[in-house]
Parts: sequence; structure tokens; C-alpha cells
Amino acid sequence: MSRLGLSIPQSLERSLGQDGVVPEERLGGYSIDGVIPRVALRPSHRDEIMEIVRFAAEQGLAVQPWGGGTQSGLGNIPLRYDVALDLSRFNRVLDYQPADLTATVEAGISVDMFQRALSSGGKTLPVEAPLSDRATIGGVLAANSSGPIRSSFGLPREWLIGISVMSSTGIETKSGGKVVKNVTGYDLGKLYAGSLGTLGVIVEATFKLNPLPQRTAALTAKFKSWSAAMQAAKELNGQVYAPQGMQVLDGVAERYIASAPDVTNDGVGTEEALLVAFFSGRLGAVRRQLSEAGNMLRDGDASVRQVTDQTEAGHHLRAATDLGWSQGREASLVLKASVPPSSVANMQGSLEGKFGGAIESSSGVPEPGVVADPAFGLVRLFWWLDRDKRVSEAGVSALARAVNSVREIAQDHDGSLVVERAPLAVKQQVDVWGDNPEGTEIMYRIKQNLDPAGIFAPGRHAGGI
Repeated sequence: MSRLGLSIPQSLERSLGQDGVVPEERLGGYSIDGVIPRVALRPSHRDEIMEIVRFAAEQGLAVQPWGGGTQSGLGNIPLRYDVALDLSRFNRVLDYQPADLTATVEAGISVDMFQRALSSGGKTLPVEAPLSDRATIGGVLAANSSGPIRSSFGLPREWLIGISVMSSTGIETKSGGKVVKNVTGYDLGKLYAGSLGTLGVIVEATFKLNPLPQRTAALTAKFKSWSAAMQAAKELNGQVYAPQGMQVLDGVAERYIASAPDVTNDGVGTEEALLVAFFSGRLGAVRRQLSEAGNMLRDGDASVRQVTDQTEAGHHLRAATDLGWSQGREASLVLKASVPPSSVANMQGSLEGKFGGAIESSSGVPEPGVVADPAFGLVRLFWWLDRDKRVSEAGVSALARAVNSVREIAQDHDGSLVVERAPLAVKQQVDVWGDNPEGTEIMYRIKQNLDPAGIFAPGRHAGGI
């Protein structure tokens, strides 16, 4: 079959079946920065993935592994993009051992589907990602996605104990194993996590697990200023009753959180700030954490509300994780600054001096919403632009300057900045990854060894890898 000038072998088409080859009119759904693939294929078995990869390597076709597409805005503009390898049908739980606290899944399973399967055995994977009903395990690993509880539980790669990856030669390589105390071979899982699909196709992953918590809860505290909220967050994080996750939002970001379904509006004004804390664990411990944390924050002159209903607490956690990604409230530009936790408050002070109002009144670009994770060392900036209006040339220039300014501020605080999402016109003016990191030459050699055909997501990672 010929698709946009690309001839798919009949044997491959028969193997994939009718649901395995996406109709041409739906290819726009796999667009990355306006680049549409020539074909999108949806394998459901390992052999089909191997056949697709070998076909692409023989023809010199660029392949982009595709999970739920939730992080497709991350990375450079593709140098080439021929085949979207959609793994959403490759989504089985292969092995689940509740007693051993391990589970193995195919990469195309969504985070929510995986968590539902784990809950049947009383276990959970403490990993979050925006749009978890769509985000796949392979995609979460490739993009190194996370959520508010990362300060206690870490990033997804820290729960990964085994991984299988398809190379551009069509050979599957494995690292790690299916037991928690595993010391076999190199820990290649850390290498593939965050690789954005540039080193190979993640096909299988094994994780260590946690027991399901008896209780989850949340707490919101409204402060009169950002500095007061940050000081309270610092003090709370140092207590024995510290939460498992915590975020501080300015008034702009809080308005979008409050507009999420089933989330109570805390009514934070422009000059105010909202601290949101998340708790989980045994029933008695969570009750004590809520009480102690609430008392401490009230002593700091905050207006505090405890969210003891688990369903409502879950809505707050989901809204915080999905901020900037949820449908209808997507941010046009998202910046993620990673700095030492001790520098978060100072960085925010620098940002206030830079973005105290609109970037440029003549550009029509509003001030950003800011969300800080003070315990982990993350500061995110979100620009919500009018979706019905094209960004003016002045607006594009203003946003590009904003990216460069925030990057300089992050570097001044011993950190770095990544552009997680941006309008195409802005991406064409900035480097989404920043300066090439130390060891870039080593990264190039790793790419050459793991993807000798150079077909996986060419150009999308740092340094044009």
C-alpha cells in the first residue's frame, strides 16, 4: 500500500490488520510542531514492532515512537518524521506479583489502566503524569514526566527495575530484571528514561511497587503574598508531618486550577498565593499530618482548608498534575526550570522583577502563571494565550525573549531550563534545551551505538541528537 509516497510491504500490512494502519485523514493527529508523518502504524505484538523498525531502517525512514501524544510538544522540531509508531494497542500487563511488589507491562499501557490493574492486588506505582488516562508508561519514561509527589517518591526511572528496548536493527535488548534486588548488567533504564524516543523503542518495563495507601488527603492554604507562601512551604517541608507533595501557585496559575472540574475555587487574588499539599499513608498518620500542618500554616496567617474526602483530594492532585495540559486549558508556552531546592524562593524573586506585569504591553502577551515545587526544586511558568488569535510577530518576539530571560535567571541560580511546550514560531527562535550539556560527545556516541541507522526521532533531543 502507498501512503503519501511511502510503500508499506503487504506482509506488514497483513500483519497489522485493518486497525493497525491509520487512515491518511487521521495523520494530522500525530503532528509534531506542524510536521505530519507519512504513515502511522499501530502494532499490537512485539513481532510487528520489530518488523516496522526493520522496514524503517532498510528504507532510511525516521520513526517517532508514540504513546498518548501528551508530551509531543517536548523537544526540538523533528529533522525528519516518516513513521509514527503508535504503541497504544501494545498495552498488556505481562506479569504482576503483588507479594513481590513487582509488575511488568507493555509500553503502550496508559498510566490509569496500569494503576487500575495494580489496585486489584492492593498495590500502586507512585508515578504521575499529565493526562494519565492517555499518557502511556513508555511515553512517561521517555519524557521523564512526573507530578507533585515527586519530592517524596522521585521520578519514574527510580521505580524502574527492568526494561526492554527495540534497536534500529530490530533486535530487542533487555536490562535489569523482575526482582527488586537486581544487580544484573548495566542500568540502561536510567539511560532510556528521558531519551524522548531517540535511542530506541521502549517495548516493556518492570517496576517495583508500593502498597496502596489507606488514606489520601489534601490541604490548601491561601497566603497574602508569594513570599509568605514560600516561607511556609520551606518550614512545612522541614517538619516530620511534611506532605508527600507540595506546590505553590500564584494567582494566575490558581485561576486555571480552580477552573478544573470538581475542584473547589479557593479564590486567590492576583497578588496572593496558594499552597497545595498532598498527603497519603495510614489513616492515623494522615489525620495527624493534616492537623499539624494545618495548625502550622494558620499560625503563619494563612486561610486553610482541609480536604479529607479522598475523591476530592484526588481531583486536586489531578488538577495540579494536569495544569497546562488539560483539554480546553492548555498553556501555549510552558517553561520548566530545575534549580536547587534552596534556590526556588530566590528565583521566584528574580522572576517577579522580570514579569511583574505584562511582558510588553504592545505585544498583547499576558504575564505568566507560576507554579513552584519548593521541595524538589522546580519552577514552571505557563503562558495561556488566546487560542482564537494568532500570536503577533511582536508577541512571538516577546515570548522568545521571555524564554531567554528565564533561562538566564535559572542559570544564575545554578539551574537549567527546558521549554516543555511552545508555539512553532517561538521554537524557531529559541533552543528548547539550552546550551549543550557536558558530555554531549558521549551522548552522540551512545546514539550512534544504540541507533546506528539514525532513524529514531532524529534531532529532537539536546544537541540535535
